[in-house]
Amino acid sequence: MKIIVNGTLLLAPLTGIGQYIRHLFTAMDRISEVHLTLYYGTHCEQGMRLPSAEATAVAIAVAQRGYSFLKRFVPHPRAIRRLADRVLFGWHTRRQGQEEVLYHEPNGMPLPYKGPLVITVCDLSCFDHPETHPKERVELFQRDLPKAIERADHIIVISQATGAALQRWFNVDAARITNTYLAADPRFAPRSAAALTPDLAGLGLTPGGYVLSVGTLEPRKNLSALFAAYAGLPDALRQRYPLAVAGMSGWNTEGLMRSAQALMARGELRLLGYVPDAFIPSLYAGAAAFCYPSRYEGFGLPALEAMASGVPVLTSNTTSLPEVVGDAGLMVDPDDVDGLRERLQQLLEDRPYAEQLGQLGLLRAHTFSWERCAQETFAVYQKVMAQRGHSL
Repeated sequence: MKIIVNGTLLLAPLTGIGQYIRHLFTAMDRISEVHLTLYYGTHCEQGMRLPSAEATAVAIAVAQRGYSFLKRFVPHPRAIRRLADRVLFGWHTRRQGQEEVLYHEPNGMPLPYKGPLVITVCDLSCFDHPETHPKERVELFQRDLPKAIERADHIIVISQATGAALQRWFNVDAARITNTYLAADPRFAPRSAAALTPDLAGLGLTPGGYVLSVGTLEPRKNLSALFAAYAGLPDALRQRYPLAVAGMSGWNTEGLMRSAQALMARGELRLLGYVPDAFIPSLYAGAAAFCYPSRYEGFGLPALEAMASGVPVLTSNTTSLPEVVGDAGLMVDPDDVDGLRERLQQLLEDRPYAEQLGQLGLLRAHTFSWERCAQETFAVYQKVMAQRGHSL
């Protein structure tokens, strides 16, 4: 079966959807019946492999310069970029025999295509919580996602929560929706202090000596609540366990940065920015606790990665996160700053309990599998092609 996948998000620092593309199609490429083509904007490649660091750096630089240039002269530069993608994708697929090749768009918003179409809708936060996104992004999704849902032969979601939101907003027939849970990369695993020390030293951290949070700095991640909760911990705990936050700066961070100033001035908060992928497993495994008070997640992969690393997890009790954490982590209302502080203090003061919770998380993380995700996704492809009347 021939599959074409939009892989352009692999040409940027990997956020949640980029990790989804990376791991799903790495596993999918091992299915003998699948013949993958990855579309990278300027070209297509057979099979799944990550672009080189050099290619990624060039793509990022070109995109940033192009966006900056367009922003000076046109009111909607992202729309121009989207138009360019439509033209390039059409050019690359014009000789592929579109009726014989299934197109999977993992970012929900497909490019023009006449053949079989599967889309992945990771979350509906632009509909449920539009205030947590830039206006332009909300307008794009609210304008184009309904058309994408109507066009798609089948829709993959990554949690029951997202599937329920899809039905609530668009009244999609349940037969057109399949839930495929994600998984943690096998690189995420417990590690000894000796193994962790070299990687963490470069980040100014010590094994077992910090609280970790990971994610783009944006309103949806609710880091202001985490900063307030952390600031309420006893002085001795803050001095022993600084709060390390790894993630690129997103949008609307002015208020967040103001709330961080006092903690940063005392050296209790470390904003690490973008951390290279090679260091991320050590960063997780070295944490005393992982805190992820996000308001809204399509799946919440960072919580699962922390669990796979044997680290106790404290997260929100909203959207998909209970599906990920189950009874193997602590959950609080994302607006309950006092509850967040109390649970975090419990993890840092009662280390035997924290270690027990870390072991429960490790066991639960092993129940998720990228191989199963790939097989379930392939089953969707088979269903769509059969409905289209293609022999398998």
